[in-house]
Amino acid sequence: MAAPYTENIEQIREQQYPFLADVTYLDHAGTTLYAKSLIEQFSEDLKTNLLGNPHSASPSSKLSTHRVEDVRARVLRFFKADPNDFDVVFVANATAGVKLVGEAFRDYGFDADPQHQSGFLYRYHKDAHTSLVGVRALATAGSKCFASNEAVDSWIDGQDSEKASHGRAPGLFAYPAQSNLDGRRLPLAWPGRLRKSEHPRLWNIYTLLDASSYVSTAQLDLSDLECAPDFTVLSFYKIFGFPDLGALIVRREAGHMLRRRRYFGGGTVDMVISLSSAWHAKKEESLHDQLEDGTLPFHNIIALGCALDVHERLYGSMDAVSQHTSHLAGVLHHELSSLRHANGGRVCEIYKDPNSTYGDSKTQGPIVAFNVRNSQGAWVGKSKVEAQAIEYNIHLRTGGACNPGGIATALDLEPWEMRRNFAEGMRCGDDLDVISGKPTGVIRVSLGAMSTPRDVATFVDFMKKHWVDSCQSLALTLPLGWPQSLSEQLSFVQSLRVFPIEGCSGWDVPSNSAWEIKQHGLAWEHEWCLVRPRGRYALDPRFYPRIAFLQPSLHLREGVLKIRMEDTGVHNTAVPRELTVSLWDSPPTQVGEIEQGPHRAANPYLSAECEDFFTFVIGTPCTLARYPDPRRTVLNEPLQQQVLRSWRRITPPERPSTLSVADRVKGVGDAKINIQLASSLLPLAGPQTWQYIKIGHHSFQVLETPPSFKQARNASVSSRRFRHLISSGNVSLAAQYPTIRVGDAVRLFSEYTGAKDEPARLENNLNEPATHSELPGRGLIAFPMLERSPRRQPVIRRSNSMNGQLWRELRT
Repeated sequence: MAAPYTENIEQIREQQYPFLADVTYLDHAGTTLYAKSLIEQFSEDLKTNLLGNPHSASPSSKLSTHRVEDVRARVLRFFKADPNDFDVVFVANATAGVKLVGEAFRDYGFDADPQHQSGFLYRYHKDAHTSLVGVRALATAGSKCFASNEAVDSWIDGQDSEKASHGRAPGLFAYPAQSNLDGRRLPLAWPGRLRKSEHPRLWNIYTLLDASSYVSTAQLDLSDLECAPDFTVLSFYKIFGFPDLGALIVRREAGHMLRRRRYFGGGTVDMVISLSSAWHAKKEESLHDQLEDGTLPFHNIIALGCALDVHERLYGSMDAVSQHTSHLAGVLHHELSSLRHANGGRVCEIYKDPNSTYGDSKTQGPIVAFNVRNSQGAWVGKSKVEAQAIEYNIHLRTGGACNPGGIATALDLEPWEMRRNFAEGMRCGDDLDVISGKPTGVIRVSLGAMSTPRDVATFVDFMKKHWVDSCQSLALTLPLGWPQSLSEQLSFVQSLRVFPIEGCSGWDVPSNSAWEIKQHGLAWEHEWCLVRPRGRYALDPRFYPRIAFLQPSLHLREGVLKIRMEDTGVHNTAVPRELTVSLWDSPPTQVGEIEQGPHRAANPYLSAECEDFFTFVIGTPCTLARYPDPRRTVLNEPLQQQVLRSWRRITPPERPSTLSVADRVKGVGDAKINIQLASSLLPLAGPQTWQYIKIGHHSFQVLETPPSFKQARNASVSSRRFRHLISSGNVSLAAQYPTIRVGDAVRLFSEYTGAKDEPARLENNLNEPATHSELPGRGLIAFPMLERSPRRQPVIRRSNSMNGQLWRELRT
């Protein structure tokens, strides 16, 4: 139901917000907008009154002091807080209030007796703003993040497994009244339940409520002292648009936790001795006298009094604002969730807590967080949507909204995935919208007191016009003229192997993992190499065959690369048999990284442990190095301008990615990715017959290339390249996040378009050498099902499911 002032909202907009004449403003969760009459009233106040620094007895100073204290009392009334039970500490913003509380709790134990100097415990909800999360760095007794409301309930009820191991150490529980990411509203009863808990380990727990997002469109009611939080932080620009000012509202019974803050500033002390002795006496009149450091922002506080006047005159009450915005949010959510492409696919992926309901102000605020999908299911980048919205004078917000726990939950991002995204080059405010098939942020639209139904309609029309595909999408089939398949039956990928370190043994990708195809090759392929100590250029594995004794393995969830040495019969107790390297942290970039010449420089790890390990295994002084990724070093440089990734390359890699094919396994270090193919009753054609290969959803074209010098010496070795065929019309999720996994279908295609009754074209010549092909740039696919081993003994692989005696003996 609409609020009483809704029928006059267009008139209010025209008179009070003239800057919104041609603008659709949908970022009220960032800041709401100030009214014209607020600025006029404040300006008139400044022109007619002489306001001095409050810390004096002059008339101008006394006037400022009187006005400040009057506004302080009005703030308490605005939140229905009894001044006998609460005090207001003016701060720069909500974050400053959070920091003040955190530092006070950190300092609380310094002056206590030794047995109580154990710091404080910190607990926070996963929807906490980054500013709340940051308090954990001050909690020396430990911190914990609750992953759900149910986890908090269990903790309060004493049903969790947490043990009281810190004696009487104080604790702090922090959470937002409303998520600034998706608008879900959290229970305001938790502080009262904690206070009434019968569990001794909870008796010394205090509560910190971040009300910044909540108070922008809802009435914060602190009239019930027993249910009120001990500390409440907020920013007034979220409610009124101006001034830029915050407040910490303290329950007086909890005020003693802040009085032991060690820092003191001007205006908070009655006496300070600096010479020959260090002593000071804090003010004792009130809590805010001890905590408001330096000169108060008295002009901003006086402006806050004007804001209270204007807001009440325009909107009546916060309850009316809540009613108005809740109604609009319900309409907006319904319209966005109803958008469909012509093929029935959803346009908006909306992130909403299952226990919240749009239109119900008790469970949901006026914020809608979502991402956009195209008609084929792929993600549309948030930056692309924002850029288009800017052209239409629509103001919204994209990104993670400084809510790390909320964004991880909404986008189903595991901690290791977030670390990977950072390693990939993602930074706050950038345009890396999708990494490995998942969005990195959301599109957030939020409503405020002065939002109108026209704002909602304008945004919905914008979404319909630009992001709804009104044409029925055609099925993704092979284009006209595509060559025919050599057989109706498919081969499939039987195994997948990557080589993280140049020249080392390979690591088998788990059969249930989809492995990403990146622009330079498969993920984690040739990410590292071996160099001389303090060197920068990779050792050639052909001259150091012991490199093959290294056995790397990738552990993405743990975020590490583990490197073991093969048992060669030689042991050294001073050198460990396994070394662990972080996947997410790179060695420091060396000065003069970009060299002149055909090779790419790597950055060596400088630890003695690393150098000793590799020197012992290889038998020559060397250490591990990692190639610098442009996404980690030069973030503004397009990916197409990547420098060389391998000692083996003479020219930069082509874009899109290419594959190289040779029909013989070459020396150690040349074959770097091994994908085995198996088939059911399908003879695989030799390289002279097929010109295309399709693995899963990804197609490649065979191109003839000049033979290398090594190949030219052996006439029986032919060389080909694969070009990744990327269809401009394929904007599916598979094209956005290309992967290969065990079990993917593999189909070979030929340019031959003759009659189907010519079986000679389909025969596999078993007298031909086994065909191997590199995946983008340097991987290896074996045709038929063959595998190269890094060990010295022959390896024989056999496929009983294929016609004939298809096996080869490979020697490394």
